[in-house]
Amino acid sequence: MLRVDHYLYLPGCCGFCRSVNLPTIDTGIDLDHPNSPDDDNPSANRRFYVCADCCVELSRMVLDSRNLELITAGSNQALSDMITELSENNVKLSGRIEELETALRIMNSIPKAPIEEAPPAKKNFKVVSPKDVEL
Repeated sequence: MLRVDHYLYLPGCCGFCRSVNLPTIDTGIDLDHPNSPDDDNPSANRRFYVCADCCVELSRMVLDSRNLELITAGSNQALSDMITELSENNVKLSGRIEELETALRIMNSIPKAPIEEAPPAKKNFKVVSPKDVEL
């Protein structure tokens, strides 16, 4: 089987979906039967081609039986970059947490001064008898 960027023989399309998508796989399987001399082109070779889209779909059907995965190009690099970025952020945040824990330990180690209660406020009002109140 060969990957080719053009159809060399008839029928010039995918043997499954009949599309003319390129690139294609030339399977090397000739579809010739004994040609009749009455054919339009009795010496023409016919080849079985499989387009890239059909190859991908056929491979998806058997991937699990081979313990393989089909991934989009570039996704491994994107995931690797994301893991690196998250790891760096994790290190920074871990350092910040350690700083805050140290600050809390220091704050808790300082002896607390006793809190003095403030004296009650003086009452600045006078008692009025009900007769002195106007309604």
